[in-house]
Amino acid sequence: MFNLSKIAGVLFLWMFQANGIAQTYQGTGGPVNDDGTDIGFTLQIADLTAPTLTPEYGLKEVCLTVTHSWMADLDIRLTAPDGTTIMLTATLGGDQDGYMNTCFRDDAATHILDGTPPYTGLFQPFSNLGTINNNHIANGMWTLRILDTYAYADAGEVLAWSLTFGSNAPAPPDFQSTYLPIVILTTDDQHIIPDDPKIHGRISIIHNDQGLPNHLSDPVLLDIDMGIEVRGASSQSFPKKSYGFETRDSNDDDLEISLLGLPKEDDWILYAPYTDKSFLRDALTYKLGRDMMHYTSRTVFCEVFLNGDYQGVYCLEEKIKRDKNRVNITKITEQDTTGDKLTGGYIIKVDRDDGPGSYFVSEHEGTFPNEEIRVVYEDPEGPDLHPLQRAYIENFVDDFEDALYGNQFMDPNFGYRRYIDVPSFIDFFLVSELGHNVDAYRLSTFLYKDRNSIDSLLHAGPLWDFNLAFGNVNYCNCEFTFGWAYINSGACGNTPLWWARLLEDPAFANSIRCRYDVLRDNVLNTDVLLSYIDSMALVFAPVIGRNYERWPILGRYVWPNHFIGTTYQDEIYYLRNWVRARLDWMDENLPGECLPSGTRDEYAGELVVYPNPADEYIEVQSEFAGTLTIVDINGTQVLSQKFDPGSPRVKVLGMPAGMYVVSLKISDSRIYRGKVVIGR
Repeated sequence: MFNLSKIAGVLFLWMFQANGIAQTYQGTGGPVNDDGTDIGFTLQIADLTAPTLTPEYGLKEVCLTVTHSWMADLDIRLTAPDGTTIMLTATLGGDQDGYMNTCFRDDAATHILDGTPPYTGLFQPFSNLGTINNNHIANGMWTLRILDTYAYADAGEVLAWSLTFGSNAPAPPDFQSTYLPIVILTTDDQHIIPDDPKIHGRISIIHNDQGLPNHLSDPVLLDIDMGIEVRGASSQSFPKKSYGFETRDSNDDDLEISLLGLPKEDDWILYAPYTDKSFLRDALTYKLGRDMMHYTSRTVFCEVFLNGDYQGVYCLEEKIKRDKNRVNITKITEQDTTGDKLTGGYIIKVDRDDGPGSYFVSEHEGTFPNEEIRVVYEDPEGPDLHPLQRAYIENFVDDFEDALYGNQFMDPNFGYRRYIDVPSFIDFFLVSELGHNVDAYRLSTFLYKDRNSIDSLLHAGPLWDFNLAFGNVNYCNCEFTFGWAYINSGACGNTPLWWARLLEDPAFANSIRCRYDVLRDNVLNTDVLLSYIDSMALVFAPVIGRNYERWPILGRYVWPNHFIGTTYQDEIYYLRNWVRARLDWMDENLPGECLPSGTRDEYAGELVVYPNPADEYIEVQSEFAGTLTIVDINGTQVLSQKFDPGSPRVKVLGMPAGMYVVSLKISDSRIYRGKVVIGR
């Protein structure tokens, strides 16, 4: 085979087209890195006719021939001399062995998504080639960048690539303004962002106050260093990537900072809605969690640019971690190995592991008896924990499971109630089942435990990763509005039998029913949920055209879609109808009975609190003594004290203005709740 990678230097050709003179430059190739780092094949151009790249004379075509034993591993991009980097193709082709004489033009009849490997011929790329024709420098160093996203598995080589410039070139996409914040990411030397480790870059944000539109020419609100990496599991197979990033100072140290109004931290996520064409499933879930008075990640939708290339609609999210504004538990250090300090705080999850030392194995069988259930140390991670700390939290979970699966599991003193916060497990169940989440209970199932002196129980949550929920999946019967996720998810992969066992306790089932009935009047009211979906669809209306021009997947199957709408409105209608039908089914089929008199752990009803709004004090109307807690809207506990109905007045002077949830837990574990607004 004639291998152009063996030719030294750069070839320069003149071609005459019907619309004028075109110039084609041929670059040299070579092996593709297989170590998780991208490789740049450079092409120095010094004699391009135009001094700047414009639609009058600019980039028109990119061609390449690349062999690789697993094409879907490749992410292929082009970087212009000014640093603008566009995506030509990524994650396509499965186990085929290369792109053979593949040429990209914006005016091609077929998008690369609709091609067939090895993609010989003309195709539209993922990015608009016109993005490069932005009135910036034409001559200089051009770079074909390739990242093998699955390191140490398959080999590949660039055999040939070329750039063609000419008149009547494509224009840059017309990005005039947006009412969403603009997030601009740049990476050092325009490297493709890998899965691991984080690479250095900068993040800039444009966000005008008072509802004004945002323009790329507006002053930036923030411009700081960051470390960034691709994140996710199955989502890494999508060309639109999600990112995890740390905000950093000029010394490359972690920098806690507020982004777009979210509380200060240094760990963040930019989630890329791709398979979820409504954009909404994760955000809807996290809103439900917050409305049910649990901490879940706060979210802000934005539009993102990466190295000058428009990336579409993203969602800025808080990473789950221990923090006073996130999972508000004690931060354990490696020196905390004795007494009360050893008992918390830990965040763990049932999920895929990160290799040896990152997890422990449940001692009890799941839905697949011959497979392990792995519980991952999340925060701190396994390598950051002292062996005594790893042993403590593992033993705690073992003791919980022993009690749960034991003969006395319903006993309030010797059963599961001794170890878990029942209300959090109930709410986790209700939201997981509302979404009929195919990943529920076996993946992204977070749990946390504080120090015993603060809270000795294991809590379920925060909720996480619902992009395949709410009917957005075509396997394990989770696409349907009937059936239970704890059963159907369990048939898909090895799943703990915790919730199945808990439902064997009539008191737990009754508590679920009571909690659900209360929520159906507010948080889970059908009209409330549909109004949120409709309101967000209006927010996205001005930007969906841009997003789906960049990622033309409407009307195309994206794994694992059950429904494929031809328009964005189709996707919204499907989500609305699915949620309505699911609630109707749960109304009729949820287990348990909400008895007139409370049972253990039952949400017994509303708590009367006055005055409302309050200023210096509140009075709590209850005939029961118990433990009174006050939690702010972010889920942070601001007060906990014994309550005596003979002394109903509770001081709230000094608490910041806002909405709070007041809870009274009485001796038989019933919980009464009410809301109060504190004004100043």
